[in-house]
Amino acid sequence: MAPIASRRSRRSTPGDAAPDALGFYGYRVKDVMSRPVAKVGPEATLTEAATRMSRAGISGLPVVSERGRVVGVLSQKDILRVLSDRAGLRMPGGVFDLVLRRSAAGRADLAEACRRELDRGRVRDAMSRPAVVVAPEATLDDAVKLLVSARVNRLPVVTAGRLVGIVTRTDLLGGLSAPPASA
Repeated sequence: MAPIASRRSRRSTPGDAAPDALGFYGYRVKDVMSRPVAKVGPEATLTEAATRMSRAGISGLPVVSERGRVVGVLSQKDILRVLSDRAGLRMPGGVFDLVLRRSAAGRADLAEACRRELDRGRVRDAMSRPAVVVAPEATLDDAVKLLVSARVNRLPVVTAGRLVGIVTRTDLLGGLSAPPASA
């Protein structure tokens, strides 16, 4: 993805920003969103979703109905919640917990129990809903505020209810840290 600053023919200046703006100066979600978007259907198994995330190197997927509507978002946290509830998986609170706490990690059957739940579970039962979405014309300032207030890591970008892209915290942070385009 190209830096935000290089996507515009005219560089924005701090004077262009509203007084309470975060520093994106008029850039829009469409300027930084990723596409095409890896997605999953609500009837897919959690194994299928986890495999898709793993292969794509991402931590979450928009859930899209057969009609093409965004109906939710599935994240690694959602899957871990299912594994915790149904298979007894206990995640450490921090790196020291791996060493200091006796946990279910030593259970010989834990991996198999988790695989069974991933094969048995459906995306529709684990996804977060409704999806917190954003329009392509929304400002990046508004997208950041939405990510923070909703406590999510990604926003499906929709037009008329249809998925057209995705914007993540990484997309936004990459734009902030990009060096200015040379004139």
